[in-house]
Amino acid sequence: MKKRVLAIAMSLAMVTALFAGCGGSQTTAGDQAADTDKSVSAENDIVAYDNETYDASKDAAAYDGEEFAEQTWHFACSTGDTSTWAKAGRYFGALMEQSTGGKVTVKVDGAADALTNGDQKGGIAALTEGSTVQVSMHSNLIYSAFDDRFNVVSLPYIFDDYDTLDGEAGDMLKDILSGMGLHCFGIAENGFRQLTTTDKEVKSAADMEGLKIRVAGSNLLMQCYKEWGADATNMNWSETYTALQQNTVEGQENPLPAISSASVQDVQDYISLWNAYYDCLFFCINQEVYDQLTDEQKACVDENAMKAVEYQRNINRYECDQLISDWTANNTITVIDTEDIDVDSFKTATAGVADWYIQQLVDGGTPEADAKALVEAFTK
Repeated sequence: MKKRVLAIAMSLAMVTALFAGCGGSQTTAGDQAADTDKSVSAENDIVAYDNETYDASKDAAAYDGEEFAEQTWHFACSTGDTSTWAKAGRYFGALMEQSTGGKVTVKVDGAADALTNGDQKGGIAALTEGSTVQVSMHSNLIYSAFDDRFNVVSLPYIFDDYDTLDGEAGDMLKDILSGMGLHCFGIAENGFRQLTTTDKEVKSAADMEGLKIRVAGSNLLMQCYKEWGADATNMNWSETYTALQQNTVEGQENPLPAISSASVQDVQDYISLWNAYYDCLFFCINQEVYDQLTDEQKACVDENAMKAVEYQRNINRYECDQLISDWTANNTITVIDTEDIDVDSFKTATAGVADWYIQQLVDGGTPEADAKALVEAFTK
């Protein structure tokens, strides 16, 4: 439970900083009481923001420059309307409406919308083209279908905290996105991909031997599961629930919100919070659309977009903690906490995966020095 308590404490602290401001440097009894009040206020705030009952007029970037041209930006995320991706798109839209006096409208096109019909790769392709989709939030795994370098985020056990992508490593990925004709506002998160199984709990690499696991379409992830001894297979996500019901596959891996939205917890017995690898989300705008803005307008859009990134991170972590708490309280699925998992056994089994991945990049045409530099930025 320690890691979950820490995660939600971090979320509340971030909400306090983002939405409630900062205090002074000296601490008195009165200050301590005030800090307690701030924590309660922050917890209330994150619930309100997750429920989308915020006041966008208080959060939107102030803008008094040249008037924006009237325009509509389609925000593709290829997930359901209740996902944190879609919520972030609506929050960004609310901020832009406030800042521009309604001149810029952001329309969120999720899985149920005709624009992309939930086609994740199609959403990115449309974003790079720019006429049907102007902004989007998609994960590194989806982007890896276009460029294998985005798989670097999924190297096992490289994330000790949530700040890895806020520095050099994240900047390298933003450069790759720029080469695709995209301006990346910031990097949000899908969260750690956790493992669910039927009948057999997984606490060590030895427990994975022979397990039939549905894995996202990534050559890197397939290699990791091979090293862990699992019988991994690619399968469309739309087919996975039925496959789990019929025991065609015995388990799957996904971030907690995706597991919940598909009701996977109802057809699986165990969930292992192994934190083996992580999904990030790139919040991007088509570069040509962005370049039509003045410098002042760009600054306004950038500020609102970064607020949307922080918003998504906060509510995603909050929702993950709430899901585990709810599942545990209701005995929905047996939760195996991180401290009860032999993480070292998984690390040892995949010790050579980074070198394998570098060779994959080189074989795909990336100069060896560049491939090594990319992996080093994430593993050092």
